[in-house]
Amino acid sequence: MNILRPLLLLALLATASCGWHLRGAPKNFPPGSELYISSEDPRSDIAGELTRLLQNAGLPMAETPREADYALTIHEETERKRTVSVDARGRASEYELITSALYSVRDSSGRWLLNNAQADVYRTLEWDDDEVVSKGEEERLLREEMRRELIGRIIDRLRRIDVNATAEDRSY
Repeated sequence: MNILRPLLLLALLATASCGWHLRGAPKNFPPGSELYISSEDPRSDIAGELTRLLQNAGLPMAETPREADYALTIHEETERKRTVSVDARGRASEYELITSALYSVRDSSGRWLLNNAQADVYRTLEWDDDEVVSKGEEERLLREEMRRELIGRIIDRLRRIDVNATAEDRSY
């Protein structure tokens, strides 16, 4: 049984290292328009990764908010962990990992296209106090995977914005 854990960790590492690739930049923004991405948290991993991925996918990125036709702001990003189940000794045996981001999108005139939209990603992590090091590494890898999925959800949401819709027409 102990041989299965290292194999599972190796398989998890192999899948995580394959990388996540963007399917293409959102095409709903008018041609030539530029997007500016910022975060209220200067240590934001999500804002930097979003900028890099969208820029590599061909979406023009503005250097400053004044130059931008559209601005995406990451207001908050959180990582939480809550106990889902405990063992007979009262110790946590399973956790739920939650990674969330709260974000908004405005156009250059200040009109909200998305206001305080939230993206969440959930995973379950089985815990064993006898394998703290390997479980800690598994949690770190899951968090990286969850962050990539969260960024993908934000990009998918950007793709669905109708930049020409009036406030009454928008259902999001």
